[in-house]
Parts: sequence; C-alpha cells; structure tokens
Amino acid sequence: EETRESHCEEEDTPFTHRSSAALVAHAVLLVCNTVILGLSVLLWLRGESNCPYTAPMEEAVAYTTHSLTVDTKYFSNGTIIPDPQHKEFGPLGLEADAVWSAMLEHSNIRLSRDELNEDYHDMPGLVEFSDGSGIYGSVAVYHSIHCIKRVHHLLHFDHYHPNKSAEETRALMHHGVEHCLSYLMEAVKCNADLTIFPMQWGTETRIPLGIDQGQHQCKDWGRIEEWMKTRSVDIYTPGLLVHPKFGWAYADGVDHLTGVAPGTTVAGGM
Repeated sequence: EETRESHCEEEDTPFTHRSSAALVAHAVLLVCNTVILGLSVLLWLRGESNCPYTAPMEEAVAYTTHSLTVDTKYFSNGTIIPDPQHKEFGPLGLEADAVWSAMLEHSNIRLSRDELNEDYHDMPGLVEFSDGSGIYGSVAVYHSIHCIKRVHHLLHFDHYHPNKSAEETRALMHHGVEHCLSYLMEAVKCNADLTIFPMQWGTETRIPLGIDQGQHQCKDWGRIEEWMKTRSVDIYTPGLLVHPKFGWAYADGVDHLTGVAPGTTVAGGM
C-alpha cells in the first residue's frame, strides 16, 4: 500500500512541475506582450505628439498621386514655349498676373484662438480682427507660394517693380533672394519628397538626364483651396486690421507696399 502510494506520488510530481512551468511560461509571455503593447502605444503617442500641428485643416487633407514631370519645349528661336499648366510663368501680362492673384486670393484666413497651436495661445501681439470675429492667420504653403511669386517677379524686376528707389530695390532683393530662398529651402527639406527616379540617356547629349517621371504622393490641392475659401477674409476692408499703436493697417493705401516691412514682432521685441 505504502509503496503504491509512494509510486503514485512520484508519478504525480513530474506532472505538477510541468504544469507549473507551463503556467510560468504563459505568465511571462503575457507580461512580455503587455509590455510590448504598452511600449507600442507610448511610441505611437510620442509619434503623434511630434507630428506637425495641422488642425483645423485636418478635415481638408486627402492624398492623391501626381507626376511632377515638366516637359520643357522650345521655339525654333530658342525661347521656351509657355507651359499651359503654369501660366503664371508664361508671358508677362494680365493673364499671368490673374493666375498669381487667383492662387493667393484666399491666403488670408480667419482663425479662432482655440484653433491655434498652444505655442501661440498666450503670445502677445496676435492680430485680432477689430470686429471680434477671430485672429488673422495664413497657412505655410501659401507663404511658400508668395515667395515663389516674389522670386519670379525679381527675375522680371523692371516689369513688376518699375521706378523703385535704390533703397527699395535693395530691400526687395534682400527679401526675395535671402529670406524667400532660405524659407523655400527649409520648406522643401521639411516636407521632403522621397520619390525616387532613375537617370536616363538622352538622344542629343552624352550626359545622363535627370527626368523625374515618378508618381508622387501629394495632398489634394483642390480640397485645400476649398477649405481656405471657407475661412477667407478681405484684410483690406477699412478698419478691419487696426494696430494698437499705429491704427488702421492700410490707411495709406496699398499701391506703395512692397511686402517688406521693418522691425520685428511685438513678442520678438519684448
């Protein structure tokens, strides 16, 4: 009897050890999975917090694919044939000017304080509309377009900036060449387009040609423009933008404006 009981206990012991080992293994796996899940959530949250602040424009963001190929063609005299998709770079005149105007027409928008990045919430010197309807703002991509327009106009200085004084010319060149090109460089690197494309042999030169025929992932520009229209505001409305010290921003008209202003922001001057 005792031998039998002892034998049964010996038979039961390995089974108990195996069961305990299995439970420990499952517990370890559960803990590991929990830790991995927690780390994944933490990294995701950190990634979310590092994303650029886009609200309230998130609703306008949609993606599409687009080829950026610009097929430059020339007349027999060597001048470039205007690209019908980019009439703003075509022959100087009313048509090109109208395209620029349409492109930037809705670049000035109305925002609420709650819609601003928290870095701006308590910033002194924010431009509030005199009618209490919100805060004057814009979107970075429109600053880039403004800078492209600025550089384009500097290439045709006599046409767009006739009769400027030497001081005004220096200010325009400084703003266009240094500020705008620097801003555009930073914007390009910030929104780095990683679409790759191979070099190709040409028919008239031994030098490889860098022709980008790739499909790029782009934000749907039409949706962005439609959203901007819903917030667009005419900043030249008399009395709408009133500086707390100097009064109505455009009391002297707009014909003399060059887009280059002296001084710094109220916050920067504190």
